[in-house]
Amino acid sequence: MYQDEIIAEVWRNRDAYAAQHHYSLAEMVSDLRARQGRPGCKLVDRRDQAKPSSQLCSSTAST
Repeated sequence: MYQDEIIAEVWRNRDAYAAQHHYSLAEMVSDLRARQGRPGCKLVDRRDQAKPSSQLCSSTAST
């Protein structure tokens, strides 16, 4: 069976992120909201689909 390595990497990253937060949706949402609140950092901005986000916040970035 064909396995797309990009999809496999996304799944690995998603699972690693979920594991960091004990597979708790509440913890993941809390983390994402905290990261979204950092100055100059937007995870997702759907107001204008034509402009991609200039910065992505990593979970290791300092606050």
